[in-house]
Amino acid sequence: MNQGSDEAVFLRKIQRLLDEGEFVATYKFALLQALSDLSVESDTSERETLEIPLSCIAEKFIEYYWGQAIPFASDGHGKPGVLMQNTGRQAAVLNQLISARKDFNGKLALAKSTHAFWGNLVRSVSDTVEKMPLWKLQTIAGNDHEFLYRKSQYQGKTITLLPGVAAHLRSFHGLITRLVRSSWVDHVCTITANRQILGKHPRLDEFLFGSQRGSLAALRPILVEVQSARCFYCNGGIRSSGEIDHFIPWSRYPTDYGHNFVLAHERCNRSKSDFLAHPDHLEHWVERNRRHGGELGKRFTEVGFQQDLECSLLVAEWAYEQGERSGSHVWLRDKVYERLSPEWRKSLIA
Repeated sequence: MNQGSDEAVFLRKIQRLLDEGEFVATYKFALLQALSDLSVESDTSERETLEIPLSCIAEKFIEYYWGQAIPFASDGHGKPGVLMQNTGRQAAVLNQLISARKDFNGKLALAKSTHAFWGNLVRSVSDTVEKMPLWKLQTIAGNDHEFLYRKSQYQGKTITLLPGVAAHLRSFHGLITRLVRSSWVDHVCTITANRQILGKHPRLDEFLFGSQRGSLAALRPILVEVQSARCFYCNGGIRSSGEIDHFIPWSRYPTDYGHNFVLAHERCNRSKSDFLAHPDHLEHWVERNRRHGGELGKRFTEVGFQQDLECSLLVAEWAYEQGERSGSHVWLRDKVYERLSPEWRKSLIA
């Protein structure tokens, strides 16, 4: 079977899982998203399989649900409240995070930096993942279809993705993310207990999965200082506040990691839009983060933003790999684009 056939078979299985799987809680959506994200955030260049500790999956669950553990305010027609993520009682992970948010003033980065608390929380969520979605995710129409990982290979609180699975999840990350999120939104809308909360015209997708755009202002003084109040892309002075940009576009990998942010002129940010930046900019970004990454990480955490430099670099490598494979053009400056060549790899190791 050729690669194209393998990919088509894999995507059909993902589609069947979402269409025909039994979903009581949203945990299965979170698990599939976690496997996809962790495949991107792992160095899989030399491996056919990928071992994923349950603790890594649990950390992803906490990240996904953290922003969902606050009351949803609809268009004024609904009654504010925390959305149910289970057709019965509220999902256990949500109850834990509602409490955790109160303890840490809603700041996930602060919770992560409190090591004893974070370790206990991750272990507790790991137990929930193991008991609930881990062995039910691949059940389709009442039968087990172990095409992602096998129970017989589970050991040491670690699952092993089957050969080729991580590569497929990396290749189709954007598509899988859109499918998962659409199904997740639909499921939350079908839960009877949510009807009073949602109102008539809910912007549910933005609430469940949106960027922390409202709190990006806290990053501005940090980026102004490290960039000497100059635009990251054109190096021109920024007289006004400038705009904070996701270097790897949010549309390509929707996660707010601190090291991915840069400060730019409004015109540069708008011109770049959802394009990958030219390798010259990539080299600049890599150099900035390697030179100032440690201090930036501390300051990002202080203002409540997640940060993981190694992960950010792996995501960048993945994004440019996908861009090269698909023949993407990259943005150099206003209205100037070039075809992405393999030379970008030299920029990543600057």
